[in-house]
Amino acid sequence: MGVNAREMFSMSASESADPASSPPERFVVEVFSELRPETIQKRWEDVNVILRMSMLTGLQMQLDATLNLLCDMAADIAPFDKAIVYFWDENRELMEPRIARHVEKTAGKEIASGNILNVWAIKYGRPLLVEHGHHAQSDALLLALAAGSALAVPLFVSNRVTGSLQLFRSTASTARAFCKEDAQLLWILSLVAENLLTREYANEGLLRFAFTDYLTGLRTRGYFEQQLELEFKRAERKQQKFALLMIDIDHFKVLNDTFGHHVGDQLLRDVTSILVKDMREVDTVARYGGEEFVIILPETTETGAVFVAQRLRRAVDQAKFFAGSPHSVQHLTISIGVAVYDTDAQFKRDLIEFADAALYAAKHAGRNRVMCYSELARKEGREVS
Repeated sequence: MGVNAREMFSMSASESADPASSPPERFVVEVFSELRPETIQKRWEDVNVILRMSMLTGLQMQLDATLNLLCDMAADIAPFDKAIVYFWDENRELMEPRIARHVEKTAGKEIASGNILNVWAIKYGRPLLVEHGHHAQSDALLLALAAGSALAVPLFVSNRVTGSLQLFRSTASTARAFCKEDAQLLWILSLVAENLLTREYANEGLLRFAFTDYLTGLRTRGYFEQQLELEFKRAERKQQKFALLMIDIDHFKVLNDTFGHHVGDQLLRDVTSILVKDMREVDTVARYGGEEFVIILPETTETGAVFVAQRLRRAVDQAKFFAGSPHSVQHLTISIGVAVYDTDAQFKRDLIEFADAALYAAKHAGRNRVMCYSELARKEGREVS
C-alpha cells in the first residue's frame, strides 16, 4: 500500500536534478495533536466542524461518500477554489484521484496519478503549505490548476498514509493564502477521520458490490437513499439547493414484451451510458428500479436541473438503439420529473414523491418531456382558486 516506488524514485531524482528548486521540506508544517487555546477561541466554528466529523464516525458509508464528506468539511474550515483527493486503490495498485472539485479536464496529465504534493504528503506524513516560486514541480502543478497556493494534508488508514486531501486557491482569488492554523485544523480533521476511512477502506470491496446494480453498473437504490440523506444534511448546513431527477424509459414494457428480456437488458445498459456521460464528479446516478433511474444534482437550481434534464432527454431521443441486431433500430424516449430541495420540498420523502409526481405528469402529458413539480404546484393552486 502506498505510492508506486518507481514514481517516488523518479520524483526524488528530478528534485535533486533541479538545483533551482528549494528542498520540499520548506513546505512541511509542524503540527500537533492538540489545538492551542487561542486557536479554539478564535476559530471555534471550525472546531465544531471537527466535532461533527467525530460524531459521524459511526456511520456506514461507501469510501467515496466518506471522501466527499471530508472534502465538504474541509471547505468549511479552509475555503478553496479547487480540490483533489487522492487515495490508494488496492485492486489497481496505484494512487488515483478519487474526488476532484472544479478541476478542468485539461489538467488531467498533471493530476492523473499521484501528483508531487501527494508524493510529499506520503513522504513526510505532515501537512504541506505550498506557494508559487519555490519548487519547479509544485510550480508546474499550481500553473496547471491556475492556483497561487495549495494546502495538502495526508489521509491515514491504520496509521499509514494512503492518500492526501489537496486544496487550491486560485491566482485570481481575493482570499488570503492558506495559513498554518488551516493546516493544523485540517490535520486534526484527518486524524479524526482515520477510523472512518479505515473501516470504509476495508469494506470498500463489499460495499461496492452491495451498492452496484449488476445489470447497469450504476449505483443501487440503497446507495441512492444513503447519498440523498447526506445531500440533505449538506444542503441544510450550507443553505444550498439541490435537484432530484426521476427518469423513466417510455413504453419500455412494450419493448421488453416484443423483443425479450435480453434485448431489454441491453437497452437499459445503453440508456445508462447516455445518462452517466458528462455528469459531474459530485452527481449521483442510480437505478431506482425496473426502467426507472434517479439523479441527484448537488448545488443545482431548478433552471440548472431543467437544462441537464433536457440535455439527457434530447440525447436519448436522438440516439439509435439496436434491438438485438444492427437491422432492428429502435427509437427510445424518456420522461423526466424534477423536484428541488428548499424550493419544492424540505424533507427527503417529500422530495422523492414530488419528483415522482412530476414524472407521472410528464408521462400523462404525452411522454418524451421534462416536467417540474413547481409547474404542478402552480396548476393545482390555480385549480383550487
